[in-house]
Amino acid sequence: MAKNAVPSYEQKFFLNGIGISGVRDISVGYQVPEHRVDALGAGFVRNVYAGPLQGSVSFSRDVIYDDPILLLTGEAPASGTLIYDTELDGGGEKVLGFNTGYLTDYSISCGIGGVPTVDCSFVSFGRFGSGIRQGDLDCSGNSSMTYEKEMFAFANQGSIECGLNQSGTNRVVQATQSYTIQREPIYGLNQKTASDLTGGAGFVPIEVITNYPVEVRTNFTVEVDDFETANIMDTIRSGHYETIELNINQSMIGIQPLKDNAGEALEDSVPADLLDNGIRTLYRFRSVTGQLVSQSVDTSIDGVLSVNLEFVDFLNKEL
Repeated sequence: MAKNAVPSYEQKFFLNGIGISGVRDISVGYQVPEHRVDALGAGFVRNVYAGPLQGSVSFSRDVIYDDPILLLTGEAPASGTLIYDTELDGGGEKVLGFNTGYLTDYSISCGIGGVPTVDCSFVSFGRFGSGIRQGDLDCSGNSSMTYEKEMFAFANQGSIECGLNQSGTNRVVQATQSYTIQREPIYGLNQKTASDLTGGAGFVPIEVITNYPVEVRTNFTVEVDDFETANIMDTIRSGHYETIELNINQSMIGIQPLKDNAGEALEDSVPADLLDNGIRTLYRFRSVTGQLVSQSVDTSIDGVLSVNLEFVDFLNKEL
């Protein structure tokens, strides 16, 4: 029987039961912490587990619709499945699944001449490994639950709005924003194992605590016209705060009809389609407390004068 490779177009990725589109690459894996046990007169005896087992999941994707991943910066865990379309001897598809995953890093990047992209990283404290469709490691849910093409709204550099107080006459040519969420698993003595709970192996945490605040770092690259850099001593003495924002909208696609929940065009009493020429926002961040923590001015013989600015915000849990 021939062994075939699994190309990307035969793979599907699901998160919390919903198919994720626009994925560029995925990396999943785990490391087993081990400790060597030695004995006097014998040397090496055996190796033992030196800590709880954890998996890691990371992927990058294009911003082509309202991002559902950003909703996972809070307390809720996630489960995911990569389905690769290889038929088993007994029928069915293979999957690589995980559960009890928590978002730890989220970053969005956009620049001149490119499509905005998102990079995400999760840490998993539960089941992690291979399985089959409809098995205990298949967290895909109903495979029909995915984002339809009608929901896609591509963005380009003309639909990106970003800047700070001095960017009116100074050109922002690149912007990145990253969220760092600190997760702390809590374990106890006489701990139940994953085999007691789900038929697997290894310890699972009693709970996972999110250590607030969530740190948000924003970087802008600005081509200088009349930009004035902040004085380092003034920044140290009193801080330097600015209003910063980053909006990613859909590319302009002209006037579109308004639709109901069934996807049918709404009509008025004439009848004629009700139209909407508004802008659909795919990503939005605005802060009035962006604290400047780093700036550098760069120039070269084949470039223009530019300044790189880094701001930091801290997001607390809503009470």
